[in-house]
Amino acid sequence: MKAALLIEPRKLVIKDVPKPEPGPKDVLIRVALAGICGSDHTLYHGGFGVPLPVIPGHEAIGRIEKIGDGVSGLAVGQRVTIQPNFSCGSCRLCLSGHKNICPSKVRLGVDTNGVFAEFVKVPVDYVWPVPDGLEDEIAVFTEPLAVTVHAMKIWAPQNRDRTLIFGAGIMGLLALQLVAAEGVDVSACDIVESRLEMAKQLGASRIIGTKAAVESMHGKFDVIYETSGAPEALDQVMRLAAPLGKIVILSLPGKDHPVPTRLIVRKELQIMGSLIYTDEFPESMDILKSGQIKTDLLNTGKLSLSEIDDGLRNFTSPERMKMLVEI
Repeated sequence: MKAALLIEPRKLVIKDVPKPEPGPKDVLIRVALAGICGSDHTLYHGGFGVPLPVIPGHEAIGRIEKIGDGVSGLAVGQRVTIQPNFSCGSCRLCLSGHKNICPSKVRLGVDTNGVFAEFVKVPVDYVWPVPDGLEDEIAVFTEPLAVTVHAMKIWAPQNRDRTLIFGAGIMGLLALQLVAAEGVDVSACDIVESRLEMAKQLGASRIIGTKAAVESMHGKFDVIYETSGAPEALDQVMRLAAPLGKIVILSLPGKDHPVPTRLIVRKELQIMGSLIYTDEFPESMDILKSGQIKTDLLNTGKLSLSEIDDGLRNFTSPERMKMLVEI
């Protein structure tokens, strides 16, 4: 099969590699459409410290090509999506419902070959049927949407909560739509004007872009979702938070930044991390099928397998949202 193989940092080549064979309780999927994510960009630039070469990519829609022994409830030809983090299922965290932070978790496209290829092998427990009527171009947003759905379960804003989405990238704009759909007043903060305009179209009642505008809103927000990944973001959102404010951090900054702990104490702030998802995939597909999440504005365009290298190299372009890859 053809695959995009990351041989070394910033060197991704298209090669013919052996087609995987499904083992017991595995499913072989023919990939149709994939999405490029920030973690793919991190891996491309040498992040994660995992052995190379590896086939990146973890967001995908495809059809089942072959089923291994012991697989039930799925059929060849069925359209599916992939939950791309495979937990051990037996440790204390997994058994208590926190498999998203399993220390033995295997990450598709990082620890094992991913979806930037014609075929990918996935454990059956992490394969979800895509409902009829949910187009591939929308269903491919299931994985990033599941991240935001999980964050909302950690702290869901109430009607009177003044809510802020800090960072109007793909995660931020998905989170914004989830909040707006509940009828909650929601603002968006970013330094890129085009992303703020998009936030306004997707339901933001207020957009905050300039340094002066940010400073004028210090102490104003009851619930904040930090999705930017900027090293200094936590410092900024703590200043934007009102007393007794709740902050949910969805992003993984590239480096640490000093935290003004006195603000945590003086405001009695509550700060929680939110890592990927547990079992939010079916719920996320239902939300996408309902039409309450608009994905057309978030789709920057499509690439071929041979164009993935350019897509990863130019990933940080401020005009880019979600690039899709046709396999």
